[in-house]
Amino acid sequence: MSHKPILPSRPAAIIFDFDGVILDSAEIKAEAFAEIYSGYGQQWREPILSYQRLHGGISRREKFDHFDKQIVGSAPTVERLALLSKRFSEIVFEKILAAPFIPGARELLEKATARSRLFVVSGTPQQELVEVIRQRALDHYFELVIGAPTKKREAFARILHMGLSRETVVAVGDSITECSAACELGIAFLGIRGGPSPTAFPEGIVTLPDLRDASNLLGFGSLPPS
Repeated sequence: MSHKPILPSRPAAIIFDFDGVILDSAEIKAEAFAEIYSGYGQQWREPILSYQRLHGGISRREKFDHFDKQIVGSAPTVERLALLSKRFSEIVFEKILAAPFIPGARELLEKATARSRLFVVSGTPQQELVEVIRQRALDHYFELVIGAPTKKREAFARILHMGLSRETVVAVGDSITECSAACELGIAFLGIRGGPSPTAFPEGIVTLPDLRDASNLLGFGSLPPS
């Protein structure tokens, strides 16, 4: 991640992570992982929360695989992964539908929607991600929504192949996962450092605590909402 592309002004496309970037829902999911493994002892709570905060961009099935190996002592079966994922969705879904927006997120979407192509790339399972975005009435903002099992780098590359030049694209996220994917592909990255344990992004990455200053930073500040 040595090369850090410069943030473009009024980018042709913006690729958003979802939890912790558009909705203030990252901690909802961190707490859900801790709840699922609470029966194994409270000593696992902080390691679980720390891992989730650091690796927010990977799929929940990858996280369950990691947690089971660390906590249970063995890799989960396909059946157990399905049960864990179902339990996780039951815990988080309604809470995410009620989660507030990250400050500045709605303003950025409104100002950028007619001027940039907007995308969501998230570690949330595809079907669940699409349903949350639909129920939150956000689907009209986004040209394409990509969730798990597609990896972040693969999703970013797919978007670039939709007639976009990497110099005109910016990715916005709150974890190292999407930062690494963007930098590897030469896409500018804006890091969001919110929540109780903000990500320590590499030197040279532009960061904000939320999206309140993002409209100005990306050149949309003087423009009226679309």
